[in-house]
Amino acid sequence: MSGNWEIGLEVVKLLVGASVPAILAYLGLALNKRLKSIDQAQWQNRKIIEIRLDIYKDISPKLNSMFCFCMWIGDWKYTSPADMISLKRSTDKTVNVYRHLLTEGFYDSYDTFIQSVFQTFNGPGEDAKIRSQITSTDGDRRAAFKGQWEAAWNTMFASGTPTPKEEISQNYNNMMNEFRSCIGLKEAELK
Repeated sequence: MSGNWEIGLEVVKLLVGASVPAILAYLGLALNKRLKSIDQAQWQNRKIIEIRLDIYKDISPKLNSMFCFCMWIGDWKYTSPADMISLKRSTDKTVNVYRHLLTEGFYDSYDTFIQSVFQTFNGPGEDAKIRSQITSTDGDRRAAFKGQWEAAWNTMFASGTPTPKEEISQNYNNMMNEFRSCIGLKEAELK
């Protein structure tokens, strides 16, 4: 009986010895597949971040010009009402083309900012109207504009009370914070 037991033990040793390389090969292949999957996901994330950075480079100066115009700060004297409408069209197009590569938080905050700066949906074929004033305690746009003011621009402003500066500022900051987050940057990384 001890001979059968020894033969059985030898068979088990052979089976274990033969299966270890097969198991290791299987684990190696599985690990390799998983690592390739991780590498592919990282590559996709890098590409999306690169696209988002390109979008940031494209629209951030435009958003800032809109912000400055309505806040009466920075280069607002160089931006005409027609420029404002053009800036809105350009940023709207970019944000809507790339909407599915941007976060929903950014898209929503962008829309909130735009709604605070422009009165939209004024009727078929009607341009958005700027939610600011031609004259205010901040000055007279017609006199301060660093070019020739066109009378037709007077109709590009919404009637009624403009959006308060504090609200515009808050909406702008929220949008830019969402944009930064969308790109994958944390506030602490900017310091």
